[in-house]
Amino acid sequence: MVDHKYDSYQGFQPATRFHVALLNWLSQFPTVQQRQTAYRFVKERLIFVSQREMHHLVSLFLPIIEDLARKRVARLLKIPLFETWREQNALARLDLLRRRTLYVGLSDGARIDVFRRYNEGLVSNEQVVAFSEISADKWEDLQSELWKSLALYGPSPYKDQFEAVCLVDDFSGSGSSLIRMQDGKWKGKVPKFYKANEGRIGTQLAEGCALHIHHHLSSDQAKRQIEADLRLFAETHPKFTYSWSFSYVLPADIVVQAGDPDVDLIALLKDWYDNKIEDDHTGRNIWFGYKDCGLPLVLEHNTPNNSVALLWAASPNDGRPRMKPLFARRKRHSSNG
Repeated sequence: MVDHKYDSYQGFQPATRFHVALLNWLSQFPTVQQRQTAYRFVKERLIFVSQREMHHLVSLFLPIIEDLARKRVARLLKIPLFETWREQNALARLDLLRRRTLYVGLSDGARIDVFRRYNEGLVSNEQVVAFSEISADKWEDLQSELWKSLALYGPSPYKDQFEAVCLVDDFSGSGSSLIRMQDGKWKGKVPKFYKANEGRIGTQLAEGCALHIHHHLSSDQAKRQIEADLRLFAETHPKFTYSWSFSYVLPADIVVQAGDPDVDLIALLKDWYDNKIEDDHTGRNIWFGYKDCGLPLVLEHNTPNNSVALLWAASPNDGRPRMKPLFARRKRHSSNG
């Protein structure tokens, strides 16, 4: 596993390898029992998603969108789903829908470049945007290229407007960064995109535009929260229609939480915890990770803060206990305090 996965972690310093990080990590624990508990956790419960595995999850995205597109065309034409494989009007409508779909990355981890390369010839460069904050000039460029593409289909009643937008991200641990109700207001990436682009309905975006949210990987907790919050959000934000999907959802039974049968592990997570690792973003008492997600998860490019803190947290130099990370995390948010 070290050769196959762990050494490829991008958070390691140059010339650093996993076995050195492991020895350094285990050395922080003063007792043999604690070291054995920590080692057992890594050996038996750690989930490490490699680059190859993440790319495979990315490759599953377009087939999901293709299935949704066929169902949409079947509803619009009021035909059985199987007819979309042979009925000429359905095939033509499906081609138009494919071109009138826009793919938008929600973060730099969305692997939108990998998605584009995997689907060369099926998705054009003019259908892919790396970031969700799209300028007015960029929208005009996208629409102009869409108009040129639609002209190749000949006369058509369909305008040069996108009828589907896919918001894409790599991983969701809690679902809160995507959408959440906070202080009586909707916050997160979906409400932000809605607010920025609801005025484009009827110009760059078609009436009834479908907004589809996809994650390549998700925890079970995030999946449930995203589904519930998007349903509530849709009730008061009707300018889009909403759907969501996941290439893979981690099973709920991997979670480390209070009541876990490994009582030694729970004791270690709490006893060897330094509250100096906390900041305004993480909140308090995050030995089970942000939002108590309790994931034993490491992604090759970074470790989510939804994972148990013992894996990724590093104490400041002036504190004890001195938490040392096994897979050091690169923070996306700076501390305000």
